Amino acid sequence: MSVAAEAVIAAIVIFAALRLLVARDVYAQMLYLNVVGFGISGLIGLTWRTDMGLVAALCTFVFSTLESNAIAYTLDKVRKIRRESGT
Repeated sequence: MSVAAEAVIAAIVIFAALRLLVARDVYAQMLYLNVVGFGISGLIGLTWRTDMGLVAALCTFVFSTLESNAIAYTLDKVRKIRRESGT
């Protein structure tokens, strides 16, 4: 079961990373970056089956959450700038 979960998460991360490289819209790039961050956190948790792996997965998850908050803040700022400039 774990191997299947790893494969699904890895496929999602690879797909999101490729979409991140191709996307031209800032909103899409930020959202794909968020998916990649949380996906890597999940892969670390599933792959490293030690206490250190748990600590690494927790740290990655916490920083992915902080990254998510930064992305939401940035998207809000971009939206305000676009609204002010009329584009």
